[in-house]
Amino acid sequence: MSIKEFFYKFPLVKHLLLMLGVSIVIFICIYFFLKVYGRHGEEFSVPEIVGKNIEELNTFPQASQLNFIIIDSIFVPNSNGGIILSQDPIAHQKVKAGRKIYLTISSYRPEKIHVPDIVDMTVRRAISELEGAGLEGGKLTFVESEFKNAVLEQYYKGRLVSENTKVEKGSQIDLTIGKGNSEEGATTVAPFVLGKSPKDARKSILSSSLNVGKEHYPKDVDPRYVRVAKQSPNYNGRTRLHFGTEIEIWYESENTTDFSKLVKDFKVDTTTVEDEVFEDESESFFSW
Repeated sequence: MSIKEFFYKFPLVKHLLLMLGVSIVIFICIYFFLKVYGRHGEEFSVPEIVGKNIEELNTFPQASQLNFIIIDSIFVPNSNGGIILSQDPIAHQKVKAGRKIYLTISSYRPEKIHVPDIVDMTVRRAISELEGAGLEGGKLTFVESEFKNAVLEQYYKGRLVSENTKVEKGSQIDLTIGKGNSEEGATTVAPFVLGKSPKDARKSILSSSLNVGKEHYPKDVDPRYVRVAKQSPNYNGRTRLHFGTEIEIWYESENTTDFSKLVKDFKVDTTTVEDEVFEDESESFFSW
């Protein structure tokens, strides 16, 4: 029996095969259409663009295949505007063409904000209020006053400011603090700041009625990725310092120093503590 005779005798089989053939052709057409339209299988490695200026994006070979979107801008002191601070997805991740890359950049101009009214607050509370407003505590100057450890005045770049004054976000506000009518009791213990970020270390020091002294940063390291590796005077939990004493700080990179181990292995020099306590007690004895 020939094929022609077979299909004549069984027409249903003929129609089924025709339908199957048409379905296969349609499936192949749809497959290639989606492959071309969706660029199926065409993947790109996301370039490393953190630290670059947004004007440099077009210089990357993958730029025409990706969609860069700025979702936020943050003012970074001592930094030019338009610098890419973060990217999502991260560098070297494989993505399809047309993928959106979300960017956070440094703003060109700092935001202006109102200085909060922190007069009459304690130093610790004042520093927290400044931080909450997007500002930082600056230099603390202590003067004799019956209002011990209370904020008497607030300054911005040497100019007396009030709560209605607008300054650049991230600015430092210098404070004049009362220390009481005598030196007696106008002392505090140095805080433990090892392993802390620059921002947290500054807050701890200022909140303790002390000043931040010279800060030593490692060369060729982004200041955002450093932590305190050493402080002077060192922490021992007992020796008292006069209000306004400066704490000098040395930073190291998070990539080269194990700060968890550094903090865990930190030991108080008990010999130094005893000597310093003895000196304090001697001074008290002779003054008595």
